[in-house]
Amino acid sequence: MHSSGRRFRTSAFFVVGDGDGLVGVGRGSSVESRRAMEKSLRKAKLSVIKIKRGCGDWECGCGLNHSISFKTKGHAGSVRVVLMPAPRGVGLVADNETKKILKAAGIKDIWVKTFGNTSNRINLISAAFDALKKLYVYDK
Repeated sequence: MHSSGRRFRTSAFFVVGDGDGLVGVGRGSSVESRRAMEKSLRKAKLSVIKIKRGCGDWECGCGLNHSISFKTKGHAGSVRVVLMPAPRGVGLVADNETKKILKAAGIKDIWVKTFGNTSNRINLISAAFDALKKLYVYDK
């Protein structure tokens, strides 16, 4: 509170990716909505990581990069996310918010389990990104 009244701030959340293994997430806040979007886009571009994709499901074994290589877990706040590899043709078995980050990462087939207060979108996407960070490829 200020003497002139309440000061409202706007926050924005961006997910960037090339659809081929690169993905980043950023959050920014400002008094003006356009400035908040610029800040979050800049942070998302700075946090881009390359993830390892593959065919980690025992049912498939095709060797293509359509899923993840192994099961991973991530958390943010009260939200926990478990990403599990799936065979070809299953698709993205996840909620709409998690689908956005997985599409940006280039993952086509996956099973997702979520726990906690998943109605908090920011924590849900942050937990999914935390799980994807564990698939990070270290380039030398």
